[in-house]
Amino acid sequence: MKNIFKTLLLSSVLLGTTSCEDFLTIVPEDEIVLETYYLDENAVNANTASLYGAVWQDFSINFMWMAGDELAGDLFYTYDQEGHFYYMTFQNGNTFLNQGWNGLFRVISYCNNIINGMPEPARENGVDETVINRALGEARCIRGIAYFLLTEYWQDVPIITNNNISGDEVVRNTQASIYEFIRRDLEFAKNVLPETPFQAGRCSYYTAVGMLAKLHLTMASHLDDANSAENFRLAKSYAEEVIKNENLILYDNFSDMFYPLANNNSESLFAIQCTTDGYGYGNSRNVSLSRNALITLGSSWGSGKGPTLSLQESFETGDVRRKATYMRQGDHYDNLGGGGYTYNNFSEDETTEVSNEMLAHVRKYVIGANEDCGGMSGATNQDAGNNIYLLRLADVYLCYVEACIGSGSSTNDPLALNVFGLVRNRAGLNWTKSEITYDELIKERRVEFALESINFFDIKRMSYRDMNKALDYLNQMDRHRQYVSNGSYTASEKNASNAYHQGFTQLSPADDPTGKGSIFYINQDIPRITITASQLVLPIPAETLTKTPSILAEPVEYQF
Repeated sequence: MKNIFKTLLLSSVLLGTTSCEDFLTIVPEDEIVLETYYLDENAVNANTASLYGAVWQDFSINFMWMAGDELAGDLFYTYDQEGHFYYMTFQNGNTFLNQGWNGLFRVISYCNNIINGMPEPARENGVDETVINRALGEARCIRGIAYFLLTEYWQDVPIITNNNISGDEVVRNTQASIYEFIRRDLEFAKNVLPETPFQAGRCSYYTAVGMLAKLHLTMASHLDDANSAENFRLAKSYAEEVIKNENLILYDNFSDMFYPLANNNSESLFAIQCTTDGYGYGNSRNVSLSRNALITLGSSWGSGKGPTLSLQESFETGDVRRKATYMRQGDHYDNLGGGGYTYNNFSEDETTEVSNEMLAHVRKYVIGANEDCGGMSGATNQDAGNNIYLLRLADVYLCYVEACIGSGSSTNDPLALNVFGLVRNRAGLNWTKSEITYDELIKERRVEFALESINFFDIKRMSYRDMNKALDYLNQMDRHRQYVSNGSYTASEKNASNAYHQGFTQLSPADDPTGKGSIFYINQDIPRITITASQLVLPIPAETLTKTPSILAEPVEYQF
């Protein structure tokens, strides 16, 4: 993929001009430029390369983890507008809500430019039809993925296929229409994309098939739909096809999978391609989620972020994913901090490092300094070179299990038991039961994909099955819980082996006859956070309502 990105600047110039009068970030096509640009296969490939990298920035840099992880109750963060996603108090004026919406429509606009503007001039210039169809397959596959994300966050959204649409023409389409639109895009992609990516990191036949499995699983989860059973069957069939491809295997080292060395590995079915070519081209999470500058030897904004206590409680003893997902007292990492880093709640001076309310910090996607990752942490604040997964093989494995469970509560399907066991075996665990329940599957998905910004979609599927169950699942997390550091103890005592979550009592000094209390204790003065059904659908950004007031009309079926 490195060679592909050498041409991205040119592609960005071609596709990146926009006006404040346009709908969202939709850009007008310039037919004269197109006719002189698509001269050969290299030019076509260069333009489709633009769909994999910086075009995703507005979605991935902030909104992706705020919505995917905070809403799911996996990531604690309470600061300002970012914290609205944790408390679920966001309004339509939230800056990051607007950034996520615009970011996904930006991806769609790039796809539309290729779908509408590439084939004719490419044919006129003698480009082979196979190349043209492959490019269309990439664009339609990625457009389908972007629309899947949009509809799961916002439900009824506009289907835009023509970038030259004016704001007063924009209407929302029903979620059922959007599902069908996605299905058609992915089916087209499946029929024209090669089984093996023609360049590392590109969409393939199995990207489309894997997404079709997830799409049909999501459609099937609407249990009141007459086609629910058939969609479960299709989800199972598509997932099984991916599973039986012997060239697709789980990556052996879970922790290394989030370092640049594992980019485009055999488990990666679709990932945002990240490079160290400057702001906007790389992965910002090394900075935005890391604890402090001792880890990155540079910028760091993650001191107040950490895995929720509920997420921490979900990991079993001996699960190697735990240390690869978050850091807690006493954890040592050879590949952080420029050659080694040991996590302590407090530094000896009690100021260089301090605890947060979760007594833990994020590890996943945090790759440290350049010395820790082959020079791939980047030169700017936010351009690390480790890709961001949107679909990996383990996800398809567990989608198969969920499809086997269907509308029931468990499955004993042999292949489901096998792939479920493979996911757990990599984590250092096993599975000896003869069936898998729905609740066990959801718990397994939570820890496997923790802090990868996809667990909210599991909750959405659960809400389609049973809204009350989904709300109970969220509210029983007690996400209001957070720890207070007891000033009666020294830094050494706060860094004792038992000084981390679940390793000590929760006694407040006020409740302790001696007046001292625990090293850390739960703050009893934090109001409870209660999630309601309406909060599972994000509000359309205020900026969009101003520019396109027609979007307020009732959603309509899309005319295919």
